[in-house]
Order: sequence, then C-alpha cells, then structure tokens
Amino acid sequence: MNTTQLNELLVQSLEHETGGVQVYETALKCVMNGDLRAEWSKYLQETREHVRILTDLFAELKLNPNLESPGRQVVRYLGASLVQAMERALTLAP
Repeated sequence: MNTTQLNELLVQSLEHETGGVQVYETALKCVMNGDLRAEWSKYLQETREHVRILTDLFAELKLNPNLESPGRQVVRYLGASLVQAMERALTLAP
C-alpha cells in the first residue's frame, strides 16, 4: 500500500466532507421547498457524521487532520466556490 497516496485520499475526503457541511448549511439558507429542506437537512446530518468518522480515523491512524496538500486545496476551492455562488444568489434574490 502506498502510504502517501492513502494519506492524500484521506485528507481530500475529509476536506470534501467538511466542505459538504458548509454547502448544505448554505443550501438550507436558500431552499424554499419544505420537502427539499427536509432532505437536505438529512444530508447535512449524514455529512457531519462523515466528518466525525473521518476525524476519528485520523486519530486512530495518528495522522494530522490539518495536513495540507495541493489536492486538498483544490477540493477546498471547489466547495468554497459553490458556497460563494449560493451566497451570491441570496443577495440577488428578490
């Protein structure tokens, strides 16, 4: 097993889930449909659980959950861009 690749996959996964929490929190500020609100709220809770599981895995493997990498930065940028787009839409909404 290639430890470097595994660590990279883990930090990108943690970043993806952490960004997902931010995406769902922001989406819930935008949503108008009650059924969709309920569905996204469920996804938010699931995504928070994924963050907890991954954080526990990092602790178990004695890995730094704050380890930076180019791949992690790209994943962070993608999530932040989606959040920024939703926030922008909120400011433009009538």
